[in-house]
Amino acid sequence: MTHFAQDKFSSLPRSDQRRWAEVYLRGLLLGHGRKSVRRIAEEVLELPVSQSLQQFINQSPWDWRGVRSRIAEEVDELLRPRAWVIADTTIPKRGDHSVGVERRFVPSEGRAINCQIGTGLFLAGELASIPVDWRIQLTRRWTDDERRRERAYIPPSVRAQAEWQYALDMVEEVGEWGISSAPVVGDLRHTAGACQLMTRLAEMGADFVFEVPDGLEVVPGPHLAAVRTGYGPQRGPNLVRARDLLRGADITHRQVVTWAAGVDGRHRATQAVSMPVRLPSAPGRRGGPPLQLVGTSRQGGRTRLWLTNRTDVRAAEVISQGAMVERTAADLQELRAHFGLLDFEGRSYRGWHHHMTLVSAAYTFAKRSTMSAQRVRQPS
Repeated sequence: MTHFAQDKFSSLPRSDQRRWAEVYLRGLLLGHGRKSVRRIAEEVLELPVSQSLQQFINQSPWDWRGVRSRIAEEVDELLRPRAWVIADTTIPKRGDHSVGVERRFVPSEGRAINCQIGTGLFLAGELASIPVDWRIQLTRRWTDDERRRERAYIPPSVRAQAEWQYALDMVEEVGEWGISSAPVVGDLRHTAGACQLMTRLAEMGADFVFEVPDGLEVVPGPHLAAVRTGYGPQRGPNLVRARDLLRGADITHRQVVTWAAGVDGRHRATQAVSMPVRLPSAPGRRGGPPLQLVGTSRQGGRTRLWLTNRTDVRAAEVISQGAMVERTAADLQELRAHFGLLDFEGRSYRGWHHHMTLVSAAYTFAKRSTMSAQRVRQPS
């Protein structure tokens, strides 16, 4: 573990910072139960040094980006990622003093809860997905109040922004680290501004596969432009809801596909629909990028729809890459249960980022040996 820590924390300028980073890493890996600063200090060092550790996490101004780029380099080599998965995680909180805390309606919970929302970028392969970059979603209540900003150590450059922009920021940042490119994958069914994100990624030249809501309005391909589906009103010329295109597709767009799921690797078969579409034109832009809409028919489960700008790949590959979201969801559960993802007790912006960076480091270290063992067991 010492060699791993020396490598990943080499960008920290002071020896005491590197030492405390290794202590915190050991606490996240070896501690039991809640991974608070006090418990890490007591269980790892067996000394009353929680104040020094708390200072390192919450007040020390070390730059987490250098640590994250080193983690990403190792994960890239270990996983040979098939996808860069964007995923949100809800972090319940009591009170309203911790940075980013708001009372929000959380679709996965089906109710409003007091929480932080963290957005992570995971490098995902067949054996695991590991978070290499993070953002905390902030509202104007946090960024427009100078007293709140000062108390939470929010940098002057940080402002409230749309949810989709956090994802775009991470894609741009991880791209600058020289990590192997892979399609950006995620679930945009509850993301405001999904079309803006897809348009911007296409403009950047980034491939993507996103699950989208069935009510998303798209422009059908030329051979479907005159089709009237009869399944609901059209909002404008050639603008049709995705679910209506799925229902109205003829046999030439239907196929039976087999793909490997993102978690257990087992092959599955289902009937799918694939057809060319475009996103509606945004104000001031010429038409949206050419896309492929892939949908699976309802067979004992919900209808699922994906949009991708990878128009030259088969539907099975699109569905398989979309399933990497499930791979990431399983890893997020493990991070929450065993690696302290929910356990940060500080209130500062820098403290949150420091903690999440060290959680990523701990998960990377833990996965190294298990991934090696899994590869040995895989059939050739």
